[in-house]
Amino acid sequence: MPVEDLIADLLSESDILRQTAESSLKDFSAETVLPEISALLRSPDKHIRNRGMELFCCIGSDAVPSLAALLKSEEWTVRYRAAEALGIIGGSAACALLVPVLQDSRDHVRYMAAKGLGISSCTEAAGAVASLLNDENEFVRGSAARALGQMNLATYAPLIEGALQREKYEKTRVMMSGALLRLGGDR
Repeated sequence: MPVEDLIADLLSESDILRQTAESSLKDFSAETVLPEISALLRSPDKHIRNRGMELFCCIGSDAVPSLAALLKSEEWTVRYRAAEALGIIGGSAACALLVPVLQDSRDHVRYMAAKGLGISSCTEAAGAVASLLNDENEFVRGSAARALGQMNLATYAPLIEGALQREKYEKTRVMMSGALLRLGGDR
């Protein structure tokens, strides 16, 4: 099967075609499919970008070098999906790539980097994530608190409590309270 047909099947509306194509991914070398999947992240269609992210996750750690390159894209939507895939793939290489992304100029990308580090329970990044408790964007602040809660590091509870006291946005306050509960707090 040519790689173009594989990609078409991976994007198909048919569950059977998609599942069969995902099973066939292992029959292709990473060098063959990763450029095609990378192109999906540049699609103007949000659903295709999401599917591209899912396919990177299917490939797993072999996709990390391609995702590293995508983190340098001019397009924030590409950086966002690359950060999302790295967070799901996890591992030390993926986490190391996400830490600098916490300083991205786009709040959506910072949000996803913090979320990914939390999903990965990347405790060595906790200090960098904690700095986002003071981010200008309320969703980034909430994502940082949730990530610290997922890392299960009770030493960060006082920082989350301080951020909660300053927080004006209710949804962010709820996320911070949830992180504190996870860390054994009484909020």
